[in-house]
Amino acid sequence: MKRVVLLLLLLVAVAGCGTQSSKSSADKFSNPDEKAVAQKIEDLESAGKRGKADDICSDILARSLVTQLDRAGTTCGNEMKKAIDDANEFNLTVEKVTVTGNNATADVKQGDKGPVEKMQFTKENGQWRATALSEG
Repeated sequence: MKRVVLLLLLLVAVAGCGTQSSKSSADKFSNPDEKAVAQKIEDLESAGKRGKADDICSDILARSLVTQLDRAGTTCGNEMKKAIDDANEFNLTVEKVTVTGNNATADVKQGDKGPVEKMQFTKENGQWRATALSEG
């Protein structure tokens, strides 16, 4: 359970207060699923910038993660708010998206020279939802 919380905090810390470039990372993908995953990362960045913790829980994170947070003696919204408040400033660029059935992995570059992190996604009710962030 603690690992899930840490992964979610990393997820929002990476995206929380980033500056967006004028060109969308999602624009470089032609495959509809790849484009949708890249757009979800941009949505995460935007929600973090605007301090919309509840939007992250309802629109971006996988239902299973939200449920785990809610059962851990807190709420997803409270945990995302804490993560946003503690977030560092990063610009995110989606470098690559790999879709395999209802799962996807996105390689996301932090800043201009930052590391590339892998974000995991799953498809729920036709929408891509973030499930994890792992070290590069």
